[in-house]
Amino acid sequence: MMFNVFRVAADFTHAISILILIFTIHRRRSAEGISLLTQLFYTLVFLTRYLDLLFWWDIGYNTIFKLYYIGSSLYILFLMVKVYARTREEEKEWKVAAIILGASAIAAPIMKGIFGGAGDWFLETLRTFSLILEAFAVIPQITLLRHTQIPTAITSYYLLALGLYRALYIPNWIIRLTDSNDGFFDPNAFIFGVIQTALYIDFAWIYYRRQRVKIRENGAILDGEDFISGGLILGWLMGKKGGPVAGRTTGGGWRGGGLSVSADDEVMVRDSDSGDELEDELQDESEEDLEVEGLGSQRNLIDPTK
Repeated sequence: MMFNVFRVAADFTHAISILILIFTIHRRRSAEGISLLTQLFYTLVFLTRYLDLLFWWDIGYNTIFKLYYIGSSLYILFLMVKVYARTREEEKEWKVAAIILGASAIAAPIMKGIFGGAGDWFLETLRTFSLILEAFAVIPQITLLRHTQIPTAITSYYLLALGLYRALYIPNWIIRLTDSNDGFFDPNAFIFGVIQTALYIDFAWIYYRRQRVKIRENGAILDGEDFISGGLILGWLMGKKGGPVAGRTTGGGWRGGGLSVSADDEVMVRDSDSGDELEDELQDESEEDLEVEGLGSQRNLIDPTK
């Protein structure tokens, strides 16, 4: 049975997660904390997976969702690049993204050759590529989130919907495999679906750790113990100690107006400097008062009228 309750629930949950992200960006008028690289990956995933729209067309359930995924992902990119402010990734994050993209392209024909699959070889290879890329597409978002101090457009509702989407596909695959009338099983979809679910759990863990950050109007204050120390998985693979990355800048279009980490750091340094200056001034005033009192006491000793 191609459709079951888990498949339908997964599709609608995925669609809702995208709506939540778009709504949050508009409501906050900022795309801060959202990884452009991850959103580029998602767009590429949908374009390569649903390339069959160029050859087979019907107005049905699958086609509507395919068009929705492609259109919404392109719209999110438009918001991030042309409309609202966003946090820019650093060069090393682009290098990691290039490695993920290259590894997915190399692994796709290999995994397709190992597990086979019905249908056109080119389209099936592209579909395998999209499965691999989608599994690791969240890594740039995870690395950006673990180094970002400011409020982001990522919400717990978005994370919950995104995690449920992929998790619900796992029982869907099991049901289809055990169904005597269907018996469908895609090893590539299952393997990389499990990997993707694990990384989403890591994503949620880092987001949970970020909630210990204390937010103020002009940015965020992190205590030493509150610096994000990686996720459950990537923290082990990439090093335990996280922390803020200095020099992050805000990009976006002409309407961009969010806080960048670098701007917030400047405010924090300025506040710290102001506090030090005030402390020095108070100390100087105290010393002057003591000197004046000392001179007064000496005058009392030598003044015969006193």
